[in-house]
Amino acid sequence: MIEYKGGDGTSQEQAIKIVGAKNEREGVDAEYSLIERIMEEYTVLLQEVLCEEYKSYDRLVLQDVNGNEYEIWFDITEFYGKR
Repeated sequence: MIEYKGGDGTSQEQAIKIVGAKNEREGVDAEYSLIERIMEEYTVLLQEVLCEEYKSYDRLVLQDVNGNEYEIWFDITEFYGKR
């Protein structure tokens, strides 16, 4: 079962931690599932993986229908690299 823990996703320090994903596919699906609960319509402008020390993060920059941009951070350490 996927759980969302940690912060609100507004920065690397406040990254949303995805817990319970068995592999990258489940983890990324969980990211987009949460985003779709928050935003009805959006465009992904950027998605990048950042690795620092012993943690991995997925940073997404999204744009809503009004042109507003939002950044959301996920802590993907638990599932990153798992097939």
